[in-house]
Amino acid sequence: MDRVSSSTAGTICTLTTPETSKAGNALAPERAKDGGTPASVEAGCFADASATAGSADIPEPPAGPPDTALGQEVLDRAFAGLEKLEKELKSVDPTTPEGGKRMAEIVRQLNRIDEMISMVNQMRKDRHDVNMAVIGNI
Repeated sequence: MDRVSSSTAGTICTLTTPETSKAGNALAPERAKDGGTPASVEAGCFADASATAGSADIPEPPAGPPDTALGQEVLDRAFAGLEKLEKELKSVDPTTPEGGKRMAEIVRQLNRIDEMISMVNQMRKDRHDVNMAVIGNI
């Protein structure tokens, strides 16, 4: 495909064949509407296109570090939180009333983090299933 530049801006490429007269003879147009030659009209949009893409044709990735996996940052924070809560749970004395309350609170937080990890894993599985369905449709 031709790159858009100041010299090609505003041109239109049509994929038409030369018109045929009533007698069946092909009439070659004198000049293409976009300023090209009759040969370029017959070749179509891709008359001057190269077969391979150069480094200038490849778009740059968006700024910022890419998220290599869906929800990886969330999982990293969740596992860090799990580790912190588990260390705290080991230091809590469950025999005291305050220790029992704190232990229940830690267990509740651990359950919430576990649910979040399960949700991210389900999202990853769903995205994988969608990707496989798209590949199957291709």
